Amino acid sequence: MEKSKQSIVPVKLQDNQTNLRSVGKPQRLVARLKNKQAQLFIYMGIDASTLNILLTEMSFNEAR
Repeated sequence: MEKSKQSIVPVKLQDNQTNLRSVGKPQRLVARLKNKQAQLFIYMGIDASTLNILLTEMSFNEAR
């Protein structure tokens, strides 16, 4: 029985101007994290599960 191989597919995120919410005032920056490869800007109101995923990915990439 042949095992199926998993492949990594590169993804490019693009700004979609039609889906932007208009906010009266800019969101308040809570923290900025920076490592060798990336910067992460955390704003007030970020969902806890989203923040957890971002921090996990950032720490995983730092360990490489």
